Amino acid sequence: LAVVYHNMAKLYLATRKYSMAMKNIQQAVEIAQEKLPSTHPHLLEYTETFEKIRKKM
Repeated sequence: LAVVYHNMAKLYLATRKYSMAMKNIQQAVEIAQEKLPSTHPHLLEYTETFEKIRKKM
């Protein structure tokens, strides 16, 4: 499910809908933090996407 939220966040980022992108990436990160180890590549990728979106807002 985190992958879906991450992909939605990237889509919203690409279409400059930053508020929606942030909502989705927050969901992705939250789920990933609960389910994955802190060094998992997906969690690191989601965190990088979160920072990209944060800088755009």
